[in-house]
Parts: sequence; C-alpha cells; structure tokens
Amino acid sequence: MERQFFGRSAVEVLVEGDGFRVLPIKPKYVDLQQERILLDDGGMRSVSYVGDPNLLVLGRPDDFGLLLKAAPYAIWKRGGFGDYAQWIELFGMPQRIGKYNTFDPESRKLLEQAFKEAGAAPYVIAPKETEIEMLERNSGSGTSYNDFRQANNEEILITILGQTLTTVQGERGARSLGMVHMEVEESKHTSDLRFVQRVLNEHVVPMLEQRGQGVAGGKFVYPKAAEPLSVEELVRLSEIIDIPARYVHEKYSIPMAEKGEAVAGRRPQVIEEIETKREPAKEVRHEDDRTFLRRMWDFFVSAPQGGAMNGTIPMQMSDGTLEDRLIARVAQEQPTFDTELFEYISEDLLKGLQKGFMERSNADIGAAYGLTDDAMKVAMEINLFRFSAAKTLAEVQKLNRLLRESKSFEEFERKAREVCHAFNREWQRTEYDNAVMTAEMASSYRRLISRTGTFPFWEYTTARDGRVREAHRMIDGVILPWDDPRWKKIYPPNGWRCRCIVIGRTRNQAKEVDVREMQERVDRFFETAEWKKEEAQGWGVNRALVGEVFTQNQFYIRRFQDKASKLLGDLHYNDWGLDSFGKRLEAATEEMPIYKGTADDWYAKNSVLEDYKGRKVVIDEAVFTRHTTGSHVMRVELLDAVPDILKNPDEVWINNYVNNEFNKLNFIKFYQGRAINVICEINELLEFRVATWFEIQAHPKINRSALKKAQKSPRKKDPRWMYRRGLLIKK
Repeated sequence: MERQFFGRSAVEVLVEGDGFRVLPIKPKYVDLQQERILLDDGGMRSVSYVGDPNLLVLGRPDDFGLLLKAAPYAIWKRGGFGDYAQWIELFGMPQRIGKYNTFDPESRKLLEQAFKEAGAAPYVIAPKETEIEMLERNSGSGTSYNDFRQANNEEILITILGQTLTTVQGERGARSLGMVHMEVEESKHTSDLRFVQRVLNEHVVPMLEQRGQGVAGGKFVYPKAAEPLSVEELVRLSEIIDIPARYVHEKYSIPMAEKGEAVAGRRPQVIEEIETKREPAKEVRHEDDRTFLRRMWDFFVSAPQGGAMNGTIPMQMSDGTLEDRLIARVAQEQPTFDTELFEYISEDLLKGLQKGFMERSNADIGAAYGLTDDAMKVAMEINLFRFSAAKTLAEVQKLNRLLRESKSFEEFERKAREVCHAFNREWQRTEYDNAVMTAEMASSYRRLISRTGTFPFWEYTTARDGRVREAHRMIDGVILPWDDPRWKKIYPPNGWRCRCIVIGRTRNQAKEVDVREMQERVDRFFETAEWKKEEAQGWGVNRALVGEVFTQNQFYIRRFQDKASKLLGDLHYNDWGLDSFGKRLEAATEEMPIYKGTADDWYAKNSVLEDYKGRKVVIDEAVFTRHTTGSHVMRVELLDAVPDILKNPDEVWINNYVNNEFNKLNFIKFYQGRAINVICEINELLEFRVATWFEIQAHPKINRSALKKAQKSPRKKDPRWMYRRGLLIKK
C-alpha cells in the first residue's frame, strides 16, 4: 500500500523453511529513476535492484503517490490556522484608550506601565486635550477561515478516500447520502485489495516458485469477511466443528475458570471428558498455531535473577526462526556464546567469499606454494570464522545486557528483535558484500601479479557513476607501476561497499603517464579526512597480502586474541552438541591405515596433500623431518592416515593449540580404537601447511592434584578435551 501513498515501495522477500517473511525498505531509499536502492540519506551509496530475485520494487518514476497530492491542502490548512491566530491576536481583543494631562508627563509613563502590566490587549495613550475617533469595523466571526479549513479537509479526504461524508458530517447528512459515500469508500477498498492481490500473484508467487516453494498453480486470495456469530449460532456450530473454548472466552470477555473454582450454570459431563482427552494434544508443536510471544508466556520456570523476567523465564522452544530461538535461549540461560547463531553468520559470509572467488576464479599461478589461491582462501576462511565468532559474542552479550535492563519480557523481546535485525540483517548484508568484493579483488591481485611482465602498470578505476565517493574519485584513473608501495594501501576495497577495481596496463598504454604526478595525486588522497577515517576503520590494507577479509579494527571484539579467544577456547565438544571422546571412539568402525615403509619414500610422493575442500596442503620438509625422527619416530606409522584425515575428517576445529594464536585447524578422525589429530596452519607467508600430527591419548595420565593446586581445570591438560574445543567448522 505504500506504493499507493508514496508512489513507490520496495521490500525484501526472505524464504525461511516452509514460509517466507518480508522486510520493508523505506520509500525514500527507492530511486526509480536510476533503478537502485539507496543505502544512506545522501544517496552516496546504493545497489541496483534490477534482476535481484530477493527484491520486489513497485512504482513509476513520475508517480509520487496520494500523499504528495494531499500535501498542499495540509500546508494551506496549517497556514490558514496561523493566519487566523494572528488575526485574533491583533484584532479580536477590544482596544483600550488612556488619556493623560499634557502638563504631567509622569502620569503618561505610569499609564503606559499600567497598560503593559494589564495584559496583551492593544491600547492607545493620548493627551486629554486631543480628539480620538474610533472607526467602526467588522468584528469578524472567523467564518471565512473556517470555510477555508473545511475546504482543505474535504480535498484531503477526497484525495485519499474519494468521499467525505463517512468522516465529516455535511449540512445534508441524510442516511441515504451517507450510504452512497460509504459505497464509494468500499469501492476504493476493493480496488486496493485487488491491487495487493495482483502484486502478490504476479510478483511474489514467481519469486517463491523460483526458490523451490510448492506454490505452482496456487494463488493468493482474500477470504470473505465472516459474519458475526450469535450465542445460539455458536452452540449449533459446536455440534458440527471444534470451537476452542479460548475463542468463546475472548469473544465475550469472560475469564477462564480456575481449577476447582465454582462455575455458573451446569455443563454436560461429555464436554469435560472430551476436553480431558484433548489435553495431551498441546504437546504436539506442529499443531500449535500460537505466536512465538504467546508460547513464551505460556511456559515459565524459575529464573536465577530478575531483569526482564521478574523472577521467571520462558522455557526454550525448538521451533520458530533463528531469531525466536536465540531470544528464547538468552531468556532462559543468558549464554556467553550461541553455536547456531555462529553457524548462520559464518556460513553466510563463507558463501560471499566463495561467490567472490568464483566470479574472478583463476588457477594456481606459481610454483611457490605461497602464491596459490588455496592458501589465501584458507586464510580468509579462518579470518571469517574468527570474525563471526567475535560478532556472535558481541551480539549475545548485547542481548544479555538487554535482558538484565528490561523491565518486562515484552520490552526485552521488542529491543532484542531490533538488535537481531541490526546484527543479522543490516550489518550482515554489508559484511557479506565486503566478503564478495574482497575475494574478487584478492583473486584479481593474484592474477595481476602473475602477469606483471605483460602488464607492468596498474590502473585504479572507480565505478564512475553518481555513487562514487568523492575521495575515491580523486584517484580514479591513477596509473602506477605494479610494485609501487602505494598499492599496499590503496588496493581495493577501500571502504564498506567499495566497488573500485584495478586493471592491468601495458608499458605502451602507460608511456604518456607522468608517474610522479600520479604519485602526488595518491599522496594528496592520503591527506583527505575521508581516507584517514577509513584507514582508522581498518581499510588501507591489501587483503590479498594479509589473507584477511576483516582487519582487527573491524572485529566486533577488537582484542580478539586477548579477549575473544579466551572465551572461545573454553567451548568444548559438549557445547556444540557432540558426543564425548569415549563415545565417538566406541562408535568408530573404520580401521586406521598403517604405513610400514620409510619416511623418505612416503614424503617423495606426498609432500602436497588435499583437504576435504580439495585445497592444497603443504608438508614442509623441515617439519616432516622433525616429526619422523628422534623421539617422534613412532609417528611414521600414522603417515598413511594423514591424507585420509585431511580428506575425510570427522571434525575440524579452530583453536589456539598450546597457547599459540587462535588460527590452528585441528583435523580429527576416529578410527577403530584410535583417534588421530592433524593440525594445519597458515603461516606468515600465506602457506597452508601441516604443522603436526599425532594420536590423541584415549587414557591419558593427568596429575589432577597438581592442577587443583594450580587452580586449573583438568580439561586444560586432558587431550580428550583440549583439541576438541574452540570453533567447530565441520562435523
């Protein structure tokens, strides 16, 4: 209906499970001329909606809706009221006349002071000897202003409703005339209903069908309005169909009788028996049509503290949306982390990363393992997992704080939904776009690096439209040698939703370029306030060189290594819903392959392996030698299991393994009677390599008394716990 009132409307249609929901976009952000959705009030950032299967946009560029047509009348009406108020102030009060003796000027001052203190009515002060003539004028009844006001009201009503008599009583307010006006209004309602129904069937149904929803051949219809039922009709209908007692109580505002409370009148015993038999059906959740809020309030248990629950908190519900389940878990447990939320955030960002690499895909471009896209992809994936974990922690902490500060559950739920919408919709969409663009440009960088012999110069290019940032426009067209150190800072993306790219140029194409002048342009760009702001926000870094999608300054918890990793390091397998080490080992049936040859023979054939995503994993010769000689010689028999574990792991964890950075990948697989862990890492040269491999002890010897004296948990030293912790990224 915003299409009718504003002349334009846009929504985002999100399919969730067997249903869908709609997120509105404010009409002021819909640019029908350029066919784009504005991302800020100034229109500096926008995205095209053409061809986007998630966006439904209605309107014509030359149509600004009913509200604009009615706006002049509202303005004139307001101005008329102001004019009328001023007229009354000037002429509506009677004038006062004061006369003073010409030979006594002090009396004039006293008279003037008295008039000022007596109110705001107009007055005249004159000598007694003068003649004063008061011209008779029309006192004014205000009818002209009232007519003007009423005329504006009627024009507004006609513009919106098409008639006036259903809201303003006319001079001839006959019933028959009112019925005619009501019919006019009803015809407008019917037209609006048909318009909405047509939009749903012509636009939304194809969108749902495209996503695999079973809507083929179906259509949206408006059910006819039901006639009101009398008590006698309800009684007769109850013999044919099941009518919930709650409906009758709510319809007639009659409270439900408490258990054991005396009731008025007599009820047949058969009804009580039927209700008793139907009682267990409340546990069948797929038959429960109550709203999320209603279900939350129907189930309460004791709470450990006050806040929004005032001594009670709702039980956790397993149905509903992610948002519903998250709010319920926070209300019940106040967790420090939420695994389902983490999986949603990280999987969405990983899809953006994969999309970016696919759109600018290129094969490995060098013999050096550090120049492969595989290692860079793994580094960026680890970065996304860490970023998603920090974001999850921040969102859950925010919700916990809201729970403690809210005075009622309604207040908490309302504020919590606003927080979830901001974190998981608005900000997530921007972060997804950043993942796509970063992957595209990182892949493009690797391709350009491989072709510097052909393209020794690079050109910085903006999108060159009306949405380009002024600062980025300053360096549009800058051409510099590929090895100019300025590329380490200006290589895009250079801001949220940045669309700039870099194009390779031959030596001949750049022969007329004044490199010094180009460098000075970039240096002036570095001095702009916008660049300094973006640099402070974590931009100004070539992400292809550092293997990051989000820099540390862009994390929701900036001191990730100091704060977030400590919290995440205490997440163990049970927090992710996995079975214990013993149960996993007991359930394993596959026999572990045993290698019986020499380490050198194995390494000659297996120095480069593949993980479960087909990415190349390097085994450095020095690392391999260290782990197959001396006290580690017993690990040689595990060598044939290493490729299998990387290719087919049961679990993959990111943790900090023996107090190092939180970026170690633990590939764990359970064989019959044995569990093996292969730990991989991304080093400072962006090499994806095996760091170590070993068998996890099934029956470790742990000095619990020493740990207790040191006030440490046995989990810190128990290998059955210490490796299966952190962020679970595959199970």
